[in-house]
Amino acid sequence: MFFKSSRKASKVEPLVLTIAPSAGIFAGTKIATRHRWACVEDLSVGDKVLTAEQGEQEIVDLEVRTLSLASAKAAAGQWPLLIPEGAIGNDHAMLVSPDARLVIEDDAAGILFGEACVTVRAENLIGYRGIARARVNGELTHVTIRFEDAQTLVVEGGVFLDVPAPNGLHRFTPLNDRQSRLLVRNMGETDRKERARPVAAGWI
Repeated sequence: MFFKSSRKASKVEPLVLTIAPSAGIFAGTKIATRHRWACVEDLSVGDKVLTAEQGEQEIVDLEVRTLSLASAKAAAGQWPLLIPEGAIGNDHAMLVSPDARLVIEDDAAGILFGEACVTVRAENLIGYRGIARARVNGELTHVTIRFEDAQTLVVEGGVFLDVPAPNGLHRFTPLNDRQSRLLVRNMGETDRKERARPVAAGWI
């Protein structure tokens, strides 16, 4: 793996990012297309990817950035997050931006907010089932994908990423930080995989 949990990296120098991560997707993350799982760094403007709600959608803009890491002062809020295998129904460990909007489907969301599915900033999941900040060796590349409208990307491993429209609107109700923390405290222990939305692609 190219990243380490912050819990086990006490001898690793602090992480410094010359550019703070946006809600982009880190290289190595695989996104669903009609025929295969594609690494996000291999996608281009004009490519079509599968979305959870609206089938195939075309990428209208794409920005790739390389985040340089050095052993100097760093704001902890810039660190990427490590989501261990199974923490939110994912099949394998994932590295995500703290500002990435993750779709959460849980009974508690319906009870608290009247919505079966909501989105939370990944940072608000810290502490839930081992989710923690990660320290990284070397450089990180992350890709920001944009569509004409708000979309929900299907990520390999059973995770859904909410990508807002240019005007900031989301496909699912975005919780603020206080609401997100309330949800996390009340989320059930039932395996989310059993409730994940099915993806209509025969090859998966």
